[in-house]
Amino acid sequence: MSKAYDFLKECGFYYLLTVDGDYPAGRPISGILEADGTMYFGTRTDKAVYRQLKRNTHVGLLAFNKGRWLRLQADAEETHDHSIREQYLSRLPAEIRRFGNADNPLLAVFAMHIVKADLHAGETSEDITEEEK
Repeated sequence: MSKAYDFLKECGFYYLLTVDGDYPAGRPISGILEADGTMYFGTRTDKAVYRQLKRNTHVGLLAFNKGRWLRLQADAEETHDHSIREQYLSRLPAEIRRFGNADNPLLAVFAMHIVKADLHAGETSEDITEEEK
């Protein structure tokens, strides 16, 4: 597993940032999957976040835990891969309750193609971008 994914699992929840017109939009999320070296997150197709992602694929992820924090920038790409959608639901019980199964048309799963990732602790910063790609 990647350093970023391990850190996110420790945090429990984190903030997903999207672009809403000219301004950033953020919301807490807690469901993330890592499969085959790629991180995925999900949302509903009837939410503002989905519409924002369809207009602009640039996302940020911010997480803080025990004096350390992660800043990640990525391009989000919706995946229709049934296997990934099933894995996303099976590893996240709360999502199973929300969507039922991977065929639910309200479920949207996005792959995060990492552009930049930094792990910070106090005054030190570690660029983990290459490890996340």
